[in-house]
Amino acid sequence: MKKRILKITLISLGSIFILFCIILLSAYLELYKFSKKINQTPSYLIKTAYSAYKNNDYINSKNFNFMLLGLDKRDDEFEKTTTTDTIIFGSLNFTNQKLNLVSLPRDIWDYEINAKINNVYPQSLETTDKFSFIQNNYTKITGQRIDKTIIMTTDNLIDFVKVIGGVDVYLNKGFTDNKYPNPEYIKNPSPKVPIYMTVSYPTGWNHLNESNITPFVRSRKSAETAADGGTDIGRIERQQLLIDAIMGKVRNPQFLSDYSNIIKLYNFWHQDISTNLSDKDLLSIGLVIKNNYKNISLNKVNIPIGTGPKDGVIYHPEKFINLQWVFTTADKDYSQLKQFINSSIN
Repeated sequence: MKKRILKITLISLGSIFILFCIILLSAYLELYKFSKKINQTPSYLIKTAYSAYKNNDYINSKNFNFMLLGLDKRDDEFEKTTTTDTIIFGSLNFTNQKLNLVSLPRDIWDYEINAKINNVYPQSLETTDKFSFIQNNYTKITGQRIDKTIIMTTDNLIDFVKVIGGVDVYLNKGFTDNKYPNPEYIKNPSPKVPIYMTVSYPTGWNHLNESNITPFVRSRKSAETAADGGTDIGRIERQQLLIDAIMGKVRNPQFLSDYSNIIKLYNFWHQDISTNLSDKDLLSIGLVIKNNYKNISLNKVNIPIGTGPKDGVIYHPEKFINLQWVFTTADKDYSQLKQFINSSIN
């Protein structure tokens, strides 16, 4: 009887062991297939996940701060530039589940580099560590610790919109720009090709995809005022609307439940984006917000512009600086700007 019970027990334990091995093998095969699709190895994914879990750099942090730079690189006979027209300081607050985005106008004067802040990036290319240079300079201006930097080009934005299948953005007031630079003329200057083209976005919902996303975020000559969609400030407001729409799209359960979307986003991130934000960083942040990612709200912050130091955080000085039309602050240490940013994100 005892031998029979022992035999049954051994058979049961053997069955459980075999079942466990099958489950483990199946899990590994799935991991292997996934790793092949994102051009990584299973061991890399396991090590990264373990490291993010055991040594999470953000688990005890109040927030995660980053710089998002939009690079519109030009190298044609009309313009050669590597300046960044989109400059956004972001702070993801883990406590109140809020993503704060502070748009910094590109014309703010940077006393450290003796140029507008859109020149921080091109000057960083002359250093041994461009990310440290970028983060140190913007820390001095914003007064905030900056953990990582993300740099995107116009082409990156087009590819990203393709990956997510476009987004829908609502404009309270539409706009028309009759002097938008014609890409065809830039590619092949010819008397037969118009220098400018007309782009138009109506009031209400606009579907943005690879065919119309670039003019939407770049146009600034549709009007004389930001309220009518023109100027750099009007462009900033549209960029904020776009980010809001993208957030809504990529965290939608229907989008996330599609396995292929995750793979496309990961491959896009690794192949196209210049950043010092690692896979471990992303996974660590994900582990911190995993229970609240659906509740994260967007706080879009625009810096008040005045006619002078007494009625605005930034303003245009009466005299040009280095013969340039710029925004400046009441003091060279940016104390008022730092105070405004700090109060806006906390």
